[in-house]
Amino acid sequence: MDPTVEGKRRATIMKRVHMTRKRGERIQVTFDEKGQPEGKHGDELMSWISMLAREHVPIWIQDWRSRDLDGLKEIIWKETVTSFTVEESFRNTCLKSCGEAARNFRYDLYKTFVEEFINEESVWTRPKKVIDNYPNIEEEDWMKFVQYRTSLQFQQLSDRGSEIRTNNEYSSRGGRDGYRKLDQEMFKKTGKWERRDGLWLEQQMGLDGELKNPACKKASELIMEYNTQESQGTFESVGTNDVLSQALSRPEHKGHVRGQSKFVKPSQYFNLSRSSKKDNEVQSMRHEIEELKALVRGLCANRDVEPSVDPKNVPTVDQHNSFKASCSAQEKQDGVAEPPTMPVDSQECKLYIFDEVQGGQLLVAFGRVWLESLPTDTVHGIPLGEGNVRVSINVPKLKKSPLPIPTYDATTVEDAVNGFVAWPKSLVELDMSMNKASRGPSHVPDPAAGNKKCQKKAGNKTIDSRTEIEVPIPYTIMGFDMPVFLSFEDIYEFINLQEISANCILVYMRYLEELCRINGQAEKFVFVSPSLISPVRTDTEDAGRRERADNLLSFLRDAPKERLYLVPHNRGRHWVLGVIDPWEDLVLYFDPLREKKRDDFTELMN
Repeated sequence: MDPTVEGKRRATIMKRVHMTRKRGERIQVTFDEKGQPEGKHGDELMSWISMLAREHVPIWIQDWRSRDLDGLKEIIWKETVTSFTVEESFRNTCLKSCGEAARNFRYDLYKTFVEEFINEESVWTRPKKVIDNYPNIEEEDWMKFVQYRTSLQFQQLSDRGSEIRTNNEYSSRGGRDGYRKLDQEMFKKTGKWERRDGLWLEQQMGLDGELKNPACKKASELIMEYNTQESQGTFESVGTNDVLSQALSRPEHKGHVRGQSKFVKPSQYFNLSRSSKKDNEVQSMRHEIEELKALVRGLCANRDVEPSVDPKNVPTVDQHNSFKASCSAQEKQDGVAEPPTMPVDSQECKLYIFDEVQGGQLLVAFGRVWLESLPTDTVHGIPLGEGNVRVSINVPKLKKSPLPIPTYDATTVEDAVNGFVAWPKSLVELDMSMNKASRGPSHVPDPAAGNKKCQKKAGNKTIDSRTEIEVPIPYTIMGFDMPVFLSFEDIYEFINLQEISANCILVYMRYLEELCRINGQAEKFVFVSPSLISPVRTDTEDAGRRERADNLLSFLRDAPKERLYLVPHNRGRHWVLGVIDPWEDLVLYFDPLREKKRDDFTELMN
């Protein structure tokens, strides 16, 4: 960074950009077909972003992704759009580039002014060159920067980064402009965009046009071989499974295209439309369902259990805790299979809970009750028990009131709307005068419609609602060995694309664990039962959350390194997944609906 040293690039101050801004104008930036800024103005845009990183981003920050920096990121984006004409779609790429530039700047400062003098007292004082070239760096900023760079935490991260770098067989030899400039230069020469395998090889070459790295030479031979096979029709590139991914024998990273600049997105390069990606996901799900059916058949065979449902015809998922509509099976005495039917002897009712504060009953919902319920009858695989009946909740009155008999999926009245739950008979009051029209139509599922679908899917097999498929769940998931029983209701809900229960999740986790064991990845992942962090009944919500957090903490206390813990969580009629790395203090949150509401899960993890 010494401006007197020949050949070193000095930090640009972007005079032309500032002059343009003073005139109230903006620099027009054009983008190529791949969304990459091009030409002189594109280079100025990237230099401007780097300049903003040096001037605005504190050198002592540790994680550019921190939400505490949202205000700073907004300033940087406004500075960019004030000087250049860029679309809002460029925002994320702009901020990501700024974060990379800031990280590179901190690295340069460390290598130049800290690393060699780390044991000297003078390292804590700003060097004169830093004061002259970067007056925005205050003395306090410098001390924070040095304090972190000399800490044990940074040393551990640095050692791990060095190890990763050492194990990287394919080191890029490109200049600071990376793939963007190389890609655009090759386009100017040939008039067409180079495929990423050719661009990757070009980036690996030295100035003499030779590949110095033995691993790169081997990859080059494989690339030429696959290209030959492709031209002969014996190899076909499909999506991310193309020549480069096959030659390197490495899966493609999500969100990034290897052999392309950071501006190129996977959906754009691989020409994956939303519909085609959806088709791929559906095809993958079908494949997993077939494997799951085979696994359940094998598990039942090992335990000498005769499934009441033919797994060949019905997708197998799990049981225990769902509150959505289900259907029961009946069997004729002559052995001929009949479509499963729900008991139809039901009446309108009022549903109460016992209010301990007021010392009396409290009306919480309107619904229907099945009067012929027996203690041995099941709701989602769980026997009703003595003194309980099957009810459906149609109209909630007090939505947040707790259920007298909660499940994994439903703990409040609101959770159980339009579904079946068990209810104490003493807290159910028949109401013959209730006018359904005054409260809208009943939401009890149509048994006939469900029966037809069940019969069709099951291939006219007899499905006995009182018989269940037993699937053993190992201690690695629950902390102890236990069986899970697949009930008819679970299968019904799965077929009808309704909300699945916690036991469905457990059986699927059992299936995934089996796959990991077969593929030699059993030591990489640990599947955690959703019941570990499911809501519990306590005096206050905070107390319940603390108890759930303590349960999870106890489970993770002796966690070995390099192992990820997969924790499914029902956020209230919707399943999300948490992935925890205890040694890195890292929690990833996956929501298929991409909703931003994650208060309960976030507070629980914190």
